Amino acid sequence: MLKDLFINMTILITFISLITQLFKNYSLEENNSFSIKIFFGFLSGALGIILMLFTMPVDANTIIDFRNIPIIMSAVFGSALTVYITGIMIALFRLMFFGFNTAALLGVVTALINTVGCWLITRAAFKTWQKWAYSTFFVLFASSITLTYLLKDKSDFLKIMLIYWCSHALVSAITYWYLNYSNTANKMYRRLQKESTKDFLTDLNNVRQFDLLLNNAINNALQKEEHLSLLMLDLDFFKKVNDTYGHKEGDYVLKELGKILKNSCREFDEIFRNGGEEFSVLLLDCPNAQAQHIAERIRHNVEIHPFQLSNGKIINITVSIGLATYPDTLKDIGKIVEKADNALYAAKRTGRNKVHT
Repeated sequence: MLKDLFINMTILITFISLITQLFKNYSLEENNSFSIKIFFGFLSGALGIILMLFTMPVDANTIIDFRNIPIIMSAVFGSALTVYITGIMIALFRLMFFGFNTAALLGVVTALINTVGCWLITRAAFKTWQKWAYSTFFVLFASSITLTYLLKDKSDFLKIMLIYWCSHALVSAITYWYLNYSNTANKMYRRLQKESTKDFLTDLNNVRQFDLLLNNAINNALQKEEHLSLLMLDLDFFKKVNDTYGHKEGDYVLKELGKILKNSCREFDEIFRNGGEEFSVLLLDCPNAQAQHIAERIRHNVEIHPFQLSNGKIINITVSIGLATYPDTLKDIGKIVEKADNALYAAKRTGRNKVHT
C-alpha cells in the first residue's frame, strides 16, 4: 500500500510541476483567457483519469484513488469552467472505463457532487488554505458515503475509513504545499521578469528597456525611412518636493507623472523612466511638428494637474522637455539622444516649463 501511495504522490507532483511550468507566465488565481481555463481544466481532468488508473488497494475487495485532488485543485486555483471540465472528464471516464454498473454510476454522481461542492466552497471569502482544507473535508465526506454503500464487508469499515481519510488527507496536504510552493516561485519569476523591463514605481519601461527599444526604433526608422522623435523630460525643481514634503510624496508625484505621460501620448509610443525625475518618450514614425504638439500637450497636462498629497495639500509641478527628430532636426540618427538631451538642458536654462527643439 505504501508503494502505491508513493506512486500516486509521484504522479501528482509530476503533473503539478508540468502544470505550473506551462502556466508560469500566468497567475492561475487571476481571470485568465478562455483558452487558458480550458487547457488547465483538461490537464487537471487528465490527472484525475491517471490517478483512477493507479488505484491503491486497501484490502482484497476495496480500492481507493485520489481522483478528487485534481477537482479540488481546479476549484481552488481555477475557474468555474476549469473545475467543471475536470469533474466531467473524471465522471465520463469513470463510466466509460468501468462500464454501466451501480459502482460506476455512484462514482459519476459523487464526482459531480464533489465538483459542485468544491466550486461553491471556493467562492466563499476564505483564505486559500481554508478553501483547500474545506474542499478536502467535503470530498472526503461525500466520497465516504459512496464508499460505505459499496462496501460488501462491513467488518473492516473503521479500518478502511481510517486508511482512506488519513491517506487522502496526507496526499491533499502535500499536494497543497507543493502547489503553493510552485505558485510562489512562479510569482517571484513573474515579478523579476517584469522588474527587468519595468520601473518598479511608475510601471513604465525602465532604462534597460530604453537602450533596447531605442536601438530597435532606430533600425526600424532607417529601414522604413520613417521619422523618429525622442522627448527627454525632467521635472522642474523636483528636489524641493522631496526636501519639503518627503520622499514618499515625491514618489507619489512621480507615479502621477507616469499616468499623465500614458494619457498624453499615443498608445504605441514607448514611455520610460530613465532614473530619478528623468523620463523619456520614443515617438514612433512621428515628424517634428506632431512631436512638438505631443510634447506641448504633456507640458500643459503636467502644469494644470493638481498633485494632491497625503495631507490634502495640492501642489503644482512643471516639466521641461527636450525634443529631437530624425531626419527633421538631425541627420545622424545615432545622435538623437545627445540632441534631445541638449534640447532639454536648453529648455531648463531658458526658463523651464517649456518645450525646446
